[in-house]
Amino acid sequence: MVLSRQIEMHFTEIMRLSEQIDKLAENLRTAARNELMQIICKNKACWNSSCAEILIGKEEQIGMGLLFEAEELCRIAAEMRQQAKRMYQAELTNNQLAATRTYSQQSWK
Repeated sequence: MVLSRQIEMHFTEIMRLSEQIDKLAENLRTAARNELMQIICKNKACWNSSCAEILIGKEEQIGMGLLFEAEELCRIAAEMRQQAKRMYQAELTNNQLAATRTYSQQSWK
């Protein structure tokens, strides 16, 4: 039986980690939307050639890939929170059942 204090510590830790993942995803989103797009715009303004168009296309693909990965991180963080809540409730229920369990005096044969 896992102690209630340990259950809450594990739950809190998972929730903290999921918040960190959300922050990481937001940083990744910001980098893809703002910083990378600024670089792309500067390249477009300064460099006109077929090679520039190829590079800009690849940079845009990278930006879209970063946005996709950020969304995946958010999905993973949400799943972690959902699973943590389920596990927390299950462990509390198990502890309650264990605390109120009664055994019969019959011998087990």
